[in-house]
Amino acid sequence: MKRTTQTLIALLLMSSIAFSQSVKGTISEINATQFKQKVWNYDKSKSVKNIGGLPIILDFHATWCRPCKMLAPHLQAIQNKYKNQLVIYKIDVDKEPELAKLFNVEAMPTIVFINQTSKVKTELGYKEYAEFEALVKKNFALK
Repeated sequence: MKRTTQTLIALLLMSSIAFSQSVKGTISEINATQFKQKVWNYDKSKSVKNIGGLPIILDFHATWCRPCKMLAPHLQAIQNKYKNQLVIYKIDVDKEPELAKLFNVEAMPTIVFINQTSKVKTELGYKEYAEFEALVKKNFALK
């Protein structure tokens, strides 16, 4: 009986770790090199060009930014809900000042929406989930 309980606890722990890693892994933190490969190679083109095909949300954030931390669960929920319809990338402004400068990021969080036709829309500050989802739907014509 004791061995069965231990086995059950071990299985539960492993599955919760695997679940948290899979949830964590859905939104990637990217650097400038990855940005040029996945979003827009600004060395080759001066105007924004979405190379990924899917609509993109860029989350310009900082680890010390409380509103950024409050927005993170909303981004994860949007990624989970629209996972095959858009891509979300996080960009730490302290690690990637070149990317922050490229999008004139002066406050955090700054969210940049880039649709399939490379139209760019920027939103500043924390938004409640319903308002944030409405912005996603509006900017990307999602249902």
